[in-house]
Amino acid sequence: MSHHHEFDATRHIQNILTNSTLKMLEPDGTPLNGIEGVPGVSEIIDSGIEIGADRIIMQPGSAFELHTHPGAHILYVMRAAGFIHVDGVDYEMTEGDTVYVPARFAHGVKTNPEVDEAFEILSFGVPHLPIDSSERMSVVTHS
Repeated sequence: MSHHHEFDATRHIQNILTNSTLKMLEPDGTPLNGIEGVPGVSEIIDSGIEIGADRIIMQPGSAFELHTHPGAHILYVMRAAGFIHVDGVDYEMTEGDTVYVPARFAHGVKTNPEVDEAFEILSFGVPHLPIDSSERMSVVTHS
């Protein structure tokens, strides 16, 4: 992706409610069970780092295992409720909550078993990786 210093409405305005969903992938390339994403806008900024935001749709019972990312991100809960797991603790997240996740800090996200609708999150990240990239996260295994 090249650097774009101009505003291009066809690329820089995207609707994360109506655009098509893509399967999200495990680091080995297998699709995550019950989890899809809708790509939002992204761009390479002056420092050469990609910035971007995507909508994540987690069906009831689905979860992101404990994982890390190349950089920090902010999660915004668009719909329903779920949990973010940080440092051994599950924190409930509900509509309207924003959560800061520090760079390379192991965390997990899971749905609330008492909620029977999809848990939807806006994930804003720096650096950003495409929604269907197998490099988007690295699963943390306990030794």
